[in-house]
Amino acid sequence: MNLAPATALRLTEAPAAAGVLITSLEYIARPHALSDSSLSSWPILRLRHPRLATGALGATLDRAVAYPRVLGLLAVRAAAAACLIFIEFHGLVHIALLATVVVTSAVLTLRGPNGSEGADQVLRMTFCVLLLAALHPATATMQLSLWFLALQAGLAYCASGIYKITSPVWLDGTALTGILGTRRYGHRGLSAVLSAHPELARWASRGVGLLEMLFPLVFIAPPPWLPLFLGVGILFHLGCAGIMRINCFVWAFAALYPAVAYVILSG
Repeated sequence: MNLAPATALRLTEAPAAAGVLITSLEYIARPHALSDSSLSSWPILRLRHPRLATGALGATLDRAVAYPRVLGLLAVRAAAAACLIFIEFHGLVHIALLATVVVTSAVLTLRGPNGSEGADQVLRMTFCVLLLAALHPATATMQLSLWFLALQAGLAYCASGIYKITSPVWLDGTALTGILGTRRYGHRGLSAVLSAHPELARWASRGVGLLEMLFPLVFIAPPPWLPLFLGVGILFHLGCAGIMRINCFVWAFAALYPAVAYVILSG
């Protein structure tokens, strides 16, 4: 079975847009997380570089990302993402919507440059690639875009897995137990179980690292194995969403799977 490049890019775009929509709505639903009294206080963050706090750039950023104006920026981002989910646009309208997501996402990194997750980084990269493909919608451009996204998926999983199986705190399970014990990503019940059973924590931690490191084998495995690799990946991210409440990871990485499928099925 072959997958047309345009179809694969559309299958990438919709879940990626869903991820952007979810993250935007999460902030809009919790505006206090971006208020001037929060850890993401713009009056404080803008002081990390003089250009962010003075001159024309500083004044422009104040109008865009200061609280509560930043909520309007998030609303624009969410609206553009919602359009990309439900309607397949073409031409200038499509380019404008993709550019809106790219630009607003880049500006919003100023509100939390040290707090973004891997899913946020993947989504920013994905939309940059989608925008480039839309600007030059030739077959070769679409194919190169899909190859880039597929290889990026393999690199992201493999790098994360190698780090885990070579890190002492991941090998002994303390990193996994510690993360699950945090307020933001934690799960009180599971953290308690792993703390009481360190051997289980060790093997669970190593298993996660091994699964991630082995994902690039999808590129050399027989095509009938593709659903197994992608299915395990989806289940892994669904588990992370349920346990650690990082919902966007499901959409961000699932958005790369059509590119992986295109590479495998067109080989």
